[in-house]
Amino acid sequence: MQSSSPRFQAVAGCIAALFTALLLTLPAAGARAEDFDVRTASMGLTDGAWRLSARIEYRLTDEAIAALENGVMLTIRVELGADRVRRWLPNTEVLAVHRDWQLSYEPLTKRYLVAYPDGRADTSHGTLFGALNALGRVQGLAVAEPGTLVAGQTYVISVRAVLDQQRLPGPLQVLAFWDSGFSLESDWYEWTMSP
Repeated sequence: MQSSSPRFQAVAGCIAALFTALLLTLPAAGARAEDFDVRTASMGLTDGAWRLSARIEYRLTDEAIAALENGVMLTIRVELGADRVRRWLPNTEVLAVHRDWQLSYEPLTKRYLVAYPDGRADTSHGTLFGALNALGRVQGLAVAEPGTLVAGQTYVISVRAVLDQQRLPGPLQVLAFWDSGFSLESDWYEWTMSP
C-alpha cells in the first residue's frame, strides 16, 4: 500500500480542524432544555400607572435546583425597557426598570415560597413546578408613571427575565462565574406600541 502524500495529509488535517471548529460554534439543538422564556408580554395604563402583564416560562438547571433545595434563595429579575422610536435619529431610551422576585425552599415544610416585588403576600407551593408557574404569571405590575410614555409617540418595549447571580451567596457567585448552570436568562421579548 502506498502512503498518502504529506501535502494531502496537511490539507486533510486543516479541513478536519475547520470542520471541528465549525461544529463547536453551532448551537446544539435542544442543548439547553433549562432556561427562561418570555412567552407573551403587554403593557397598559391602569389605575394611574403603566402596568406590565407577562407570561414567563422558567426552567431551572440541576445546579440551580440543588442550590435552591439546599437553602439558597434565588432572585429572578424581570427587566423592562422602553425606547422612543425616532424617524431620523437613533431611538432614545425613556424607561429602564427591573423588578425582583425571590424563590426559596423551606426544607421543614417541604414548600417552595415565592416573594413578589409589589408587596403582596408571599405564596407557598407544594411543588417546584407550582412555584415556577406562579413566578411566571406577571399581572398588572406597576413599572412606570403615566407621563413616561407620551400619546402619539411610538415605543419599542423590551422585557426579559434573568437569574440574578449578584444576589447569590459569595461562594456561589464565584461558582456561577465558571458554571453555566447559573447563567439563566431569556431572550429579549420586544413589541411596538403607541399609547
